[in-house]
Amino acid sequence: MHRLLQRQITRASRDGALDTSRLIDQVDGAYSDYERDNHRLDRASLLMSEELESANATLRRSLRELQRQGHRFQVTLDNMPHGVCLYDDQGRILECNRRFCKKYGLAEDKSVKGLTLTEALSKHGLSERADLPWRLLVMEHVTLPVHGYSEIEQTWPDGRVLRISRSEVEGGGFLDTIVNVTDAHAARARIQHMANFDALTDLPNRALCHQRLGEAIAAGRTGELGALLCLDLDRFKAVNDTLGHGVGDALLIEATRRLKKMLKAQDTVARLGGDEFAVVVRHLKSPAEAHRIARRIISHLSMPYDINGHQVLIGASIGIEFIDKGAREIEEVLRNADLALYRAKANGRGTFEVYMPELHEQLSARRQMEIDLRLALKASEFFVLYQPIYCVKTQTICGYEALVRWQSPTRGLVSPAAFIPLAEETGLIDEVGAWVLRQACQDALTLPDYQTMAVNLSPAQFKSKKIVPMVRTILADTGLAPHRLELEITEGVMIGDQLEALSILKGLKSLGVRISLDDFGTGYSSFSYVRAFPFDKIKIDQSFVRDLGRTADSLAIIRAVAGMCSSLGITSTAEGVETDAQFHILEAEHCDTLQGYLFGRPAPLLRQPDLRTAV
Repeated sequence: MHRLLQRQITRASRDGALDTSRLIDQVDGAYSDYERDNHRLDRASLLMSEELESANATLRRSLRELQRQGHRFQVTLDNMPHGVCLYDDQGRILECNRRFCKKYGLAEDKSVKGLTLTEALSKHGLSERADLPWRLLVMEHVTLPVHGYSEIEQTWPDGRVLRISRSEVEGGGFLDTIVNVTDAHAARARIQHMANFDALTDLPNRALCHQRLGEAIAAGRTGELGALLCLDLDRFKAVNDTLGHGVGDALLIEATRRLKKMLKAQDTVARLGGDEFAVVVRHLKSPAEAHRIARRIISHLSMPYDINGHQVLIGASIGIEFIDKGAREIEEVLRNADLALYRAKANGRGTFEVYMPELHEQLSARRQMEIDLRLALKASEFFVLYQPIYCVKTQTICGYEALVRWQSPTRGLVSPAAFIPLAEETGLIDEVGAWVLRQACQDALTLPDYQTMAVNLSPAQFKSKKIVPMVRTILADTGLAPHRLELEITEGVMIGDQLEALSILKGLKSLGVRISLDDFGTGYSSFSYVRAFPFDKIKIDQSFVRDLGRTADSLAIIRAVAGMCSSLGITSTAEGVETDAQFHILEAEHCDTLQGYLFGRPAPLLRQPDLRTAV
């Protein structure tokens, strides 16, 4: 009998008698309790089952997400631009990407995991490669310290430059990163090259020239003899202007090739800018050797060039400064060679000069004159004299030519031949020229309407491209009738970009002024210029007038020019007329106007002869 039933019978008995009704109630209650417990147990089991299923679903989702993340991590790892490998604290590979495997020729599967790098290489037969350089590079990588941070750069036989870094990982292990820095190295090398070499000729530039010159100066102090040759290409600007910058650049490249060909490897030829070059010559046996080098350079650079179908002729001028125990600073050596070059160009170009101390004195004097010239503009030290122009037909003074003079309080009366070239070189000619033109136009207002005023334009002033608006402004400000102003240019204005020059001349002509071609007959293309532009007047150079009566050529040239002008409707003027004999010859040759001391020296307008007085 079940113990529970035994207890229930005992509880249902009274005085030895069984109370059946009570027993039945107890059994019924027990069944009810049993059913309730079963129901509770079923409910608890159901809840536990649902919770387990939910936990399993969550776990499955987490596993799938981990798989996705792992895949993304591997994809990310494999698509990194660098090689990456993670090791445990024993140096065994935990993770590595495709680029790392490719770098060492390892399989891109998981077969390398759990191996050291040396074991992985051995497994794939790479550690026994006969390529010694390759093995040495791998060994350098393998032996990097595993603590802290280490970095090396390796240049591999195929030209790649790799940067390998090893960093310690928190918790043990280390991480290798391999970066291909070949392009960065190449870019850095290009930048370094650009900083030291000329882009067009690939010659050392000014910065590198200074460095090489400094080395030569240091060697000179120990007894070595060297020299610095500064050179300019003569007539290069004319080639650049007439044939274009493309031909000019090609000419510079060819000149560079010739320079490099005739110099030794120990010497340095550099391009300082434009058509300026410098040559640092080392280990000279004597100064005469530098002279021979200079002559050879001038000779080679002066030979004809065939540039893009053009026959080009240029030359070279050279200044030399020797580098010996007395050599001082880089800038001083450069300055001295440049002074010698300046002297060579002043002496007719196509030659060389050696620096002498007196050149520095001359430069100092030139600089002082430049300072005085700038002050002269502010101090109103310039004044204008006027030389009369005689009309043969009317036998009267028909106009004047304005001639600038400089009265310096320290130098006295300075010749235009001394200060005009300096004004052109320094750019002061624009201000001086504008002042002269304005003064001449104002003074012309005091003359009769039939008299003209001639003003010279410098080639440098003309090519500033400001001349047309400047003339327009001065005419408007002074109120002078444009037809009374005559602008004189020389053939130097036409040298270079003739199309640009003609455009400016046409712009001046459109203002209503007259254009005169001065010093006619002294250039190479005088007659071609007359064909290119309708000049109002041609002035025959005084050198032809001076030789009248002594050479037949001068008379023939004057006759030809006067005849040409008569045929073309151009006024002809003969300059430098000083004698009655010259006057009568020119009159017989039908020159329209004459100018010279016979009719009056340059003087203020108030001191000129009576305006209607015949000569």
